Amino acid sequence: MEEVLASGSHDQRRPVLGKGNESNVKGLHIIGDLAGATVIKQAMAQGVEVIDYLASLPEMQQRARDGVLDVLVVGAGAAGLNASLAAQSQGINCVVLEKSKIANTIENFPEGKWIYTEPDSKPPKGKLWLDGARKEDLVKRWHQIIEHNKLDVHIEEALTEVTKQADGLFLAKPPVDEYRAKKIVLATGQRGNPRKLGVLGEDMEQVYHRLFSPTKYVGENILVVGGGNSAVEAALTLAERNKVVLSYRRSEFTRLFKDNRQDLDRAIGDKVIEVVFNSNVKEFRRGEALLEIDHGGYQEQKTVPLDHGFVLIGAELPMKFLKSLNIKLENEWEGSVWGPLIMTGLTFLGLWFLGPAFEGPFPLSRDLGIMGEVIGGLVAGLAFVGLLYVGHRGNRWAWLGVSFFIWYPIYGIKTGKGAEFWPYRGWGYNSLSLFDRPWAFWYTVLYTALMTVFGVGALKRWGLDRRDKFQIWRFTSLISFQWIFFFIIPEFLFQWAIRGQWVGQALSENPQFADQAWRSYGIVYAWPLFFYTWFYDPHSIWVV
Repeated sequence: MEEVLASGSHDQRRPVLGKGNESNVKGLHIIGDLAGATVIKQAMAQGVEVIDYLASLPEMQQRARDGVLDVLVVGAGAAGLNASLAAQSQGINCVVLEKSKIANTIENFPEGKWIYTEPDSKPPKGKLWLDGARKEDLVKRWHQIIEHNKLDVHIEEALTEVTKQADGLFLAKPPVDEYRAKKIVLATGQRGNPRKLGVLGEDMEQVYHRLFSPTKYVGENILVVGGGNSAVEAALTLAERNKVVLSYRRSEFTRLFKDNRQDLDRAIGDKVIEVVFNSNVKEFRRGEALLEIDHGGYQEQKTVPLDHGFVLIGAELPMKFLKSLNIKLENEWEGSVWGPLIMTGLTFLGLWFLGPAFEGPFPLSRDLGIMGEVIGGLVAGLAFVGLLYVGHRGNRWAWLGVSFFIWYPIYGIKTGKGAEFWPYRGWGYNSLSLFDRPWAFWYTVLYTALMTVFGVGALKRWGLDRRDKFQIWRFTSLISFQWIFFFIIPEFLFQWAIRGQWVGQALSENPQFADQAWRSYGIVYAWPLFFYTWFYDPHSIWVV
């Protein structure tokens, strides 16, 4: 499913990864920040896990030829160094390339920045040292570990080209030398590409995308933009000697370390930091910044004084580098749209012939009779299999066709017998009306089941696991409303009321009322949804 939909839990796309964090390029594995491990402990764990996986492969059991590495690790950060240490422990021949300096991301953190070891519930994995410490102390310990274990780390060797040769080996070419390796582990991270807002004035001298020396700012008006740990830590540090406004585009902080959250709450309570939620920077100006605040029903513009601004909203993927390696990213729409479009059309055309009670204007289907149904079935089946095959080969337009083929009849058939959407008109409703219950009932069953499954999952993740009473009540009420007002009342109580004539004989015997239980949904629908209750055929509007 990751190949069909974009990742819903990340701010941007990630490389498509399979077992052992292997990319679409066979033998090239990605770990660390590029693979979604945004905290040091998670990146370290991925470094160990990828080496454990590689060590289990049959081709890694054979001794590499002279001049060939078992593994080439690219990046000497937490993930890459821990992978190198794990490889050494397993007797795997490994070299580490680093385009800049060891632990470059951490080296670029603000002076004296405290390195956290969250998540606290999990101990560090691997031989690389990690404990709560200042960044300078952490980097010093890592240099000592590299020296003590005699790791083969080559600094200032940027990887410029990687090709896969006919014998299955990778040929990697930094500017100075070249390496041949069975496997490549990419652990470069993405912090070297700070993300930008793209607003007017962002290129001013007073606006930065990194914070190096917080102690140099004293008595200033500072705007920090962002809602992650880096932005909050910068705001907390700068607030010790300055007046700080923290602008965040969302309504609450959801990704903060526990200590950062506690420190921020304390700073807000002491009025040391002003937080502006639901806000976006519209423009940086001389001496001020313009914020736009979303209050739900209206937008408010607010200017804040500005001596310096820090936009700390994460980093962009190194797209050019990844594409030079032919690495595929999530949510990339590759392939031609025309093949899947034709196959989707043939699938529905085949169903048009296949419909056993077809009464449409196309004379050929009536003339062919049973032969038309057989031909229709073959055409629909082969076209749909073709969609699946093309989708499996990487054409995501085909998966869009499969998706349309699934939801279109689910909705288009429940409109009622004789009112179904083409090509199901006249036969679709009856074909899916099972166990003496109409398809409209089974549609509601399916919808309620999906709501329940996903609702319970969300309840556990956001409510029970976090012990958040608001989220518990939120998802409990959502599931309860679905069951009571959109399933039990219209599909059971309404039917009993008709049979028992609880609503009176006239209404109970009126087919326009008795056969349209769905109108009872209007009890809880808000505008514009409740127009469903007053208009007979809103289905076309929903599809559009």
